Amino acid sequence: MFIPTKEQAEQIAKEFGTPTFVTDQGALIAQVEKMHAAFGREARIFFAIKANFNPHIVKALRDAGVYGIDAVSPGEIQLALELGFPPERIIYTPSNPSTEELRFAGEQEVLQNLGSLSEIQRYAEFFPNSRVSVRICPEVGAGEFEAVTTGTSESKFGIPLSEVGEAKRIAEEKGVSIVGVHCHIGSGFYEASAFKKATESVCAVAETFPNAEFIDLGGGFGVSYRPDQAEVDLNALAAASHEALTAFKEKTGRTLELRLEPGKYLVSGSTALISRITTIKEKGGRTFVGLDTGFNHLIRPAMYGAYHHVVNISKSKGKLQRVVIAGNLCETGDVVNRDIELHDPEEGDLIAILSAGGYGSSMSSNYNLRGLAAEVLILGKTLTLTRKRQEYSDIMGLFKPWKEA
Repeated sequence: MFIPTKEQAEQIAKEFGTPTFVTDQGALIAQVEKMHAAFGREARIFFAIKANFNPHIVKALRDAGVYGIDAVSPGEIQLALELGFPPERIIYTPSNPSTEELRFAGEQEVLQNLGSLSEIQRYAEFFPNSRVSVRICPEVGAGEFEAVTTGTSESKFGIPLSEVGEAKRIAEEKGVSIVGVHCHIGSGFYEASAFKKATESVCAVAETFPNAEFIDLGGGFGVSYRPDQAEVDLNALAAASHEALTAFKEKTGRTLELRLEPGKYLVSGSTALISRITTIKEKGGRTFVGLDTGFNHLIRPAMYGAYHHVVNISKSKGKLQRVVIAGNLCETGDVVNRDIELHDPEEGDLIAILSAGGYGSSMSSNYNLRGLAAEVLILGKTLTLTRKRQEYSDIMGLFKPWKEA
């Protein structure tokens, strides 16, 4: 995981202020290369842009070899097109889309990956004799938290296996060709067993679709949020998928393209959120270290109970002190880390919240009427401001004029 140096953090704080998301472009490139090394360059990597839609970061991933974009909204489709991804390199995997959204994606000639009979029916009404992919529920789930486990029958995602035949019937009735089968078992899994079962389930469904050209296994590969946490074994995941695809070919005589949609795996470890300690106080036998950021910038700890490692950038040595790191929002749950050791924390010190590149900036809000953080990209010794800090006027400027004359 990327940890800014003291010199980098001080320069960023001086030039751009805090809090600021800082991304190392070299780390982005390294993650793409790991994917290619494990799965082979014949596998198509579609970046799940919902994890981080900073266009400078997405461009860096594109230039590093990411093939396409997995989009989940019309806005993400539009951004992908503006970044130069042709429609055939964008796949649209919506959640409960409106008919207007289905029409928009179809008019952009983007392949849609649909997860309900209703969506297929509505899509086919507007785009008969076209191509579509289907998202199935493999009835196999895995993930860091229940809220991000998506492949089970209890989740809202995917067509149940019992309805696959009806999906095929609806498509055939309108002359729609099902060319892909997709699943996503969850976010933050580390073992190959569930991934293998899901791949086998997807391949079994693909057998029933004679026009199937690819399977899409989604993303969700685990991220090492703790310094002592082992990295996910991509080679084991790749072996599981290749084994299933080989068995499919031996059984059917057909070859399927493999598509993957990593999101936070590509971006999380590349980014740290630099913040400044504003307040230290003792309360209830604990030391609270207060920051100038909160879950308005990084919601994962408050939303999921997720762990993010934190280091004192200003002091790499000194006495370690066990503390609670809290944000600056008016919420009891605004806690970054409830039990961590920092080197001799003092008010004014710069700290770094690590592995913040996935679902940090992209899930930020204006809660408590606080602006979005600045964002900086590092390439070698060059620092580039990729998003300016949001000011009060930027937020209120979105509202219809309301001030009295």
